[in-house]
Amino acid sequence: MMIRPTKDDDTHDHVIDVAVIGAGASGMAAAIFAQRILSENSGKSCRVTVFERNDRVGKKLLMTGNGRCNLTNLDTEMYHFHGNDVRFAKGALLRYPPSRVISFFDELGVICTVEESQKVYPMSLHAASVLDALRLSMDELGIQVRTAAHVVDIARDGNRFVLSLSDKSVCKAVSIIVAAGGMCAPSTGSDGNGYQLLSGFSHRLYAPVPSIVQLKTDTKFCKALSGNKIVGSAALYVGGRKIREEDGEILFTDYGLSGPPILQLSGYVSRALAAKASGSIGEQINISLDFLPGYSLDEVRSMMYMRQSSFPDRKLEEYLTGLFQKRLALGLLRDATDKPMSAFVSSLSAKEIERLSCACKALKIQVTGTMPFANAQTTAGGMDTSDFDPSTLASLKCPGLFACGEILDIDGDCGGFNLQWAWSSGFLAGSSAAQYAIEERNI
Repeated sequence: MMIRPTKDDDTHDHVIDVAVIGAGASGMAAAIFAQRILSENSGKSCRVTVFERNDRVGKKLLMTGNGRCNLTNLDTEMYHFHGNDVRFAKGALLRYPPSRVISFFDELGVICTVEESQKVYPMSLHAASVLDALRLSMDELGIQVRTAAHVVDIARDGNRFVLSLSDKSVCKAVSIIVAAGGMCAPSTGSDGNGYQLLSGFSHRLYAPVPSIVQLKTDTKFCKALSGNKIVGSAALYVGGRKIREEDGEILFTDYGLSGPPILQLSGYVSRALAAKASGSIGEQINISLDFLPGYSLDEVRSMMYMRQSSFPDRKLEEYLTGLFQKRLALGLLRDATDKPMSAFVSSLSAKEIERLSCACKALKIQVTGTMPFANAQTTAGGMDTSDFDPSTLASLKCPGLFACGEILDIDGDCGGFNLQWAWSSGFLAGSSAAQYAIEERNI
């Protein structure tokens, strides 16, 4: 039986108004917005406390944008975001769009710059300057930040929450924001602990899978090209159905494929692999590579016949010289013919030229898996958003409980979209939790 706190235990000095679990991007954003609203609406010294299990805040933020911190992207069309019900994200994204994120950081002293790709970075091009500004803001607002503070359990005690920490200490709070992240980059503290905290209140979980991560493939073609890059196009096919296509620099590795286009496709791949493992689908998952995206298949075919006509006495290993890097040329030729590379170009049959032309335009490579969470930049899956109010990010299972950021079943493409979701959802959760505390405490 839950025991309601006594009046002495519920004094303002003993109870945190808003407790934020996790000091990543969304957690720090939530704490700042919560403290601002509490300060504006109360003459009392309201308390926002952030609990961070690491010895310092913002470890994952320092890794974003290759250390440059891609804060957001001006293009926030919903197709850049994903989840079992991606419509859930609309409320936060519309209320706090990129322009609000830019003005927020301007308020903190961080001047932003926009690249041609619509990616937004701090002018310093250093994630550390963004983190320093957030830390300074929390300090100036009087937000208490407790590092090395691992929350292992949350319980409801009457109309208050009880947070139990790994050091056996206990804290009480009026409202709680769980911003503990997902599963990617576990070295930064994201190990799924937040899922357990929310599951304790009957929240449901969509199994988390790695996203923005390298792909493992059949290595017959890729391994021989390990370390090589090409500028081309990659399309994902599941059971012969084209899911999405991306252009850019593609990297071949010992285990498979990497590079921006591959990373963009990886969330779809992870979900397809999970569905296949569960028996929901049985189709093969392939990446189709286009090495000559500027040419049609007919144009490539004509090019191959012209090269055969122009260089009939060259050896096969020299057939594609000037068109592709040597190792790539040999890989494509070996995919198209069993002839030795010492054979003459004139010996290629029409069937072999057709196979080579098709390989140049649509070489299919079977996907076998993804690299692990340690390599991923974000998590796909997470807490079922149908258990939360999209207008406040409040739990529909437990009053006073909120969640934001990567812990929810919303993820974005590369290019600043995941940080945009972190800021938007953090701002919304922080505002909502503060308003809840104001109404609950009559402050």
